Amino acid sequence: MELLVGGWKPFSLVDVQGAITFTVWACGCNLKCPFCHNWRQAEWMDCAPFLEERFLNDLMESREFVDYVHLTGGEPTLQPELVKKISSLSKSNGVPFSLNTNCTTKQALELIRLADHVAFDVKVPFPALSGLDGKAGAVWETFERCTDELAKSGKPVEIRVPVAKGLTSKHVDVVKRIVYKFDPEKARVVVNPLVGPPLTEPRDEGWCKEHCYPGRMDEEEERFWASQFPEYKVKVKRWIE
Repeated sequence: MELLVGGWKPFSLVDVQGAITFTVWACGCNLKCPFCHNWRQAEWMDCAPFLEERFLNDLMESREFVDYVHLTGGEPTLQPELVKKISSLSKSNGVPFSLNTNCTTKQALELIRLADHVAFDVKVPFPALSGLDGKAGAVWETFERCTDELAKSGKPVEIRVPVAKGLTSKHVDVVKRIVYKFDPEKARVVVNPLVGPPLTEPRDEGWCKEHCYPGRMDEEEERFWASQFPEYKVKVKRWIE
């Protein structure tokens, strides 16, 4: 099967908090998140074959300066061979491998073992933020199993909390339960207020008009989220000041 990617960026300062990454975007996703701004790649549009020789040439030029090769999406675990390939190429050339997964596929339960670092979202309320509505229950069960396995592994993780205006704060207890599975020495929490046009082109602009922020939360809400995880390193993102 052909391995499909949306491209890559040899140097990124925004994909893993506190790290410089060589970021690769995988195509395909099993979720339908209404706020997703990579939805074209998630729907297998704007994709191209993964060119190993070109990837290696670019990696050779950047490997001394990056902390990870970071594979994101879309949902990379829909292409297990791509995850295995990029993990192998990265490590064989001396660069640790970071995997950004939604942790909701059965493949993810196996593929997280290949990663030196894992990033994942805690999307709550899950039916609304995943776009799966009534089909979300079994998928959430897989997410719980995946995060259980990750917590037991002791790998460093970046736990991302996408905050939908008027929704997520009502379910902070669920977010905290997931976060507190992890050792504070191994986990970093990044709170992401969801943003829509003109900063992004989300899958569902109507949904974003109701539940996305203009660029940042107000200061009171920022303080609320920053205070929820006192044992952890927490970053509340501001897309604009």
